[in-house]
Amino acid sequence: MDDQILNYRACGAECREDWLRMLANENGLPFVTVQHLAEELGEREDFGELVHLCECGGRGMQ
Repeated sequence: MDDQILNYRACGAECREDWLRMLANENGLPFVTVQHLAEELGEREDFGELVHLCECGGRGMQ
């Protein structure tokens, strides 16, 4: 988990929740939508598929 915290901080966030809020704000999505996507995908996808889905407006995951 320590490596993941470093990844969040490298992107300007203090923790995972901050990162999710940043993604939500940058992509015009409700925080709860991003939070749900993040829970479905897991932490390993916080900088991969999660970012992609947020950039696509949160679509693509049912």
